[in-house]
Amino acid sequence: MNPNDNPFEDKWPQLLQIYSDQGVQQLISHIQLSEDLLERRALYLMASQRISQGYDLSRTLDDVIVICRTAIDEFSAQASQETDPEQRSRRLDGANILSYNLAADLAPCWSDDPEPRTREHFEEGIRCAQDCLEWRTVLKKGALPFHMAWWALGVHRCGIKDWHGACEAFEKSLEAAHIDAQENSTPTSVSPEASFLVNIANGWLEFARWRSGDQSSYERFLEVICAFTNRAEQGADDKEDALTGIQQLETAARRMPGS
Repeated sequence: MNPNDNPFEDKWPQLLQIYSDQGVQQLISHIQLSEDLLERRALYLMASQRISQGYDLSRTLDDVIVICRTAIDEFSAQASQETDPEQRSRRLDGANILSYNLAADLAPCWSDDPEPRTREHFEEGIRCAQDCLEWRTVLKKGALPFHMAWWALGVHRCGIKDWHGACEAFEKSLEAAHIDAQENSTPTSVSPEASFLVNIANGWLEFARWRSGDQSSYERFLEVICAFTNRAEQGADDKEDALTGIQQLETAARRMPGS
């Protein structure tokens, strides 16, 4: 289902009203009244995305978790009931995408989202990332999706100060980024010419190593910042990606001190 072409778009004003007046649990109860599986998926997709984005509303991360977790469980449950392999894979991929998006929303590295993260938020992020890794294996995804899932796991392990676990996850993320770089004939080492994946994976790995006590990693962390800065100054097509990489790493450094 294309989230930009939701066949039940006309129902959003009612969903928004229920959420604003009665809260997220009443919104879920309303969506569950639908016996049409397509409609339930569409409404959960719409509600989870827009509440997550703060679309015409104010929301908390706890509300984001509740609606997104319910949406993930709906897609996963429908997948388990499907007898057609193609449809089952589509439903499972829906759960996979929603799960990654929730993990990303909960990550503490977005400069425009200052809401404090708690251990419960990080633990939910870890659950989402682990589900993604399992589902992406079942769905036979490529290097890029695995890079993203390992990144999500590492970020949330940073949040609970499990620096060893974070380093392990970021090493896996970097391995996937190297595979992607080899497939696309791009550099596998940090440089302005390297892909966003290679640079960001290196940046997060060196950040986790630095926070775990390896002071030599700080210089390598700065090398990644410099690579992104040089890329942005070149006015490349992916300038915004480079700036995003800088913001992620600098925000992480401000918000997540070492043990």
